[in-house]
Amino acid sequence: MTEFFLNITCPQNGRYSVVIEDDGRVAYAYLRDGEDIIGDIWLYNQSPSHLETKWEFDDENPFLNPQEFIKENIAPLLNGDEVDLTWRLSDDEALQEVEVIIRNKLIVKLWPGSCPGYSNFVIKDGPLGKVL
Repeated sequence: MTEFFLNITCPQNGRYSVVIEDDGRVAYAYLRDGEDIIGDIWLYNQSPSHLETKWEFDDENPFLNPQEFIKENIAPLLNGDEVDLTWRLSDDEALQEVEVIIRNKLIVKLWPGSCPGYSNFVIKDGPLGKVL
């Protein structure tokens, strides 16, 4: 299992960034405003998915997405060249939305307050992602 970390700052407004973190078990994207997380979304599992999850905080945080929610799972990220972001800001440079594109495929959309965000890789809405 590989680990991966990437922090991409918005070129139009440096207060916003997206952090992608894969701990070797599961990967998430976090939308940040300065140091604050203002949006998050599950990206993929590396460890085998559980059939069910109790959604209780324990030693297995962050959570793996259970099989019942997963439409598609991708291979783990290996380098930053596999990731592109499309930032959408208002006229006053406030963030409206960011799209996370992995290997030329739109994977998720995040915006301030999207906890969780929207994903093309979930089959039904759940606590780790909503259907895009």
